[in-house]
Amino acid sequence: MKNKKLRRQMWASLIVSLFFSARVSAAVLDYQEVWDLVAQENQMMIQRQVLDSKGAGVNILGQEDTLYVFSREAILRETPDADGAEICPAAYGQTFQRTGVCENGWSQGSLEKNGQILEGYLETTALSTETQIEEIEEESVKVIQDTDIVDFPARKEGEVIGELLEDDQVERTGVIQDIWSQIRFVDKDKTEITGFVPTAMLDVAQDEISEASSDDGTIHKGSGKGVFAQAVNGVTQVDEGTLLSGAMVAEGEPVTVASGAALKALGTFRITHYCACPICCGVYANGITATGTVCTTNRTIAVNPSQIPYGSQVVINGQVYVAEDCGGAIKDNCIDIYVGTHAEGLSRGTYYTEVYLLQ
Repeated sequence: MKNKKLRRQMWASLIVSLFFSARVSAAVLDYQEVWDLVAQENQMMIQRQVLDSKGAGVNILGQEDTLYVFSREAILRETPDADGAEICPAAYGQTFQRTGVCENGWSQGSLEKNGQILEGYLETTALSTETQIEEIEEESVKVIQDTDIVDFPARKEGEVIGELLEDDQVERTGVIQDIWSQIRFVDKDKTEITGFVPTAMLDVAQDEISEASSDDGTIHKGSGKGVFAQAVNGVTQVDEGTLLSGAMVAEGEPVTVASGAALKALGTFRITHYCACPICCGVYANGITATGTVCTTNRTIAVNPSQIPYGSQVVINGQVYVAEDCGGAIKDNCIDIYVGTHAEGLSRGTYYTEVYLLQ
């Protein structure tokens, strides 16, 4: 294809400008916070009780507000618990009209599905006070580089549901902080599906690509409070020349497996790479792993914890890594290695290799 080199350069520059533009999702009031707020303002306490799927009573406080689905796998259920009968999946960015907050971490309310208003319960942690997807006037745009379509705007979390090729035309229906674009496409079964691609992969006006803004993050030594107390001991900060948008990357020294070490073969794995940018980890990425540690190069890998338990030392091509992160797209026999920049992850690509557990 023509202008490939130019487009690769443009892609690299956009990655730099977008790196670490994530923010923490605005917190939703939980049961205790609503209780304290009502008591503080001397308002009438409206409390009722419903039954969960096992017949146990759950207290609910009345709380009316408009929230948005923040989680990739939120399920609207008939009762306020994970074993409640499923009503329907709640799509990322979907509006949830909350009417009550439960004492056990669930919220009561309704959402719209296929023109119908469905009432039920969602986990409060799956909700945000901020609009996740900004709707835009539908427009047809051209694809400037081959890219996967994912069902959630984060490569580490989203599953691939389609593919776009250079020069394809696609309908863009929304944006997420200008970093991701929501699109509508028709799959091979002629079914219309909504998905997400990085905005940098589309031919859109350059003034729509936001300048990154971050909190000038700094990596500190481990506090001893996480799953791995020594997670960042020995980790250094990179020099000024590798700073991206004011954010620092935690850099660890590579550890080579000792000769004669006891190893258990785990099989052949698909190896991919990710960084802490909003394209890999979503617009609310903060560089913290699922186990509470700081993502660190030459150390952190994302695994399926049901296959490789957290804390396991894993040997890949002679180097020792620690299983301390996960992702919705990380399935069996797949490992995602953390790297310092998105460009490095792209250059390392995907490959298959034998993986071992250090015993």
